[in-house]
Amino acid sequence: MGKFEGILLASDMDGTLLNSAHEVSRENVEAIRFFTEEGGLFTIATGRMIPAIELYTKQLSINAPIIALNGAAIYDLKTRTLLYGKPHDKDVSGFVTLLAGAFPELGIEVVMLDRMYVCRGSEVSRRHCEIIKVPYVLTDVRDVAGACMKMNLTQEPEYLGEVERFISDACPGEYCLVHSDPHYLEVLNSGANKGWGLGAVAEIMEIADERIYAVGDNYNDVEMLKRAAYAFAPANAEPQVKECADAIVSSNDGHALRDVIALLDRSFLPLSTSSTSLLEPGSFLSETEPPTPFA
Repeated sequence: MGKFEGILLASDMDGTLLNSAHEVSRENVEAIRFFTEEGGLFTIATGRMIPAIELYTKQLSINAPIIALNGAAIYDLKTRTLLYGKPHDKDVSGFVTLLAGAFPELGIEVVMLDRMYVCRGSEVSRRHCEIIKVPYVLTDVRDVAGACMKMNLTQEPEYLGEVERFISDACPGEYCLVHSDPHYLEVLNSGANKGWGLGAVAEIMEIADERIYAVGDNYNDVEMLKRAAYAFAPANAEPQVKECADAIVSSNDGHALRDVIALLDRSFLPLSTSSTSLLEPGSFLSETEPPTPFA
């Protein structure tokens, strides 16, 4: 029996698993493979839609349902099946029209499980499309078809601050608003977040609460980090996100997942011998003193 049997590890993608070039390092790939070969369950929790996730899945040893669209979808990659979904429960065209009228420079992306419509363009949305490798094509909101899983609003951070205040005042309690990047404000079903998604995956895989681990860097990861029994943040994480973590590891450019798994490797003996974690909340690892990688 592997030392990580019965353990679930969920990782954010952008800013955590992926480096600044939006690539998965060889070190992270090998660490995740080691983790799953030792019996661990590994999944990702991301704001990306399915095609933008599948750009990386061949490299990753994912063996549990994934958390997509910031918790709005729990998806089985092997069977290509949506297991649970929390889409917007009403047509979003009126809301998009309202925002477009109030904020003429706001980029507005309407995102389904497997595709994205850019209903109002911005330079930030153009760059976003380049990163996730989808065509930058403007679409009238009246031509949008399917269940909207989330809206992604794009612009400079100060501008998005005004937008967030507007939505909170105009539609109190109707939406979950999260930042996945300083230039992205994501609008979700009020019940959708990565924390809910992590709990759903743990229930599907029959993982005990005390054996759930998570790592993430941005505000959309906070609920997931709080839901985990033990949470990690990379050194590049937002300050408030670090406050939610039990340990800080190397940055996303310093192979954060390798270091998370190295810590777990040190902390767990094979379950036939012991299942006691040696990690203590509040421990800190600087980028200049990374944990010793596993052999």
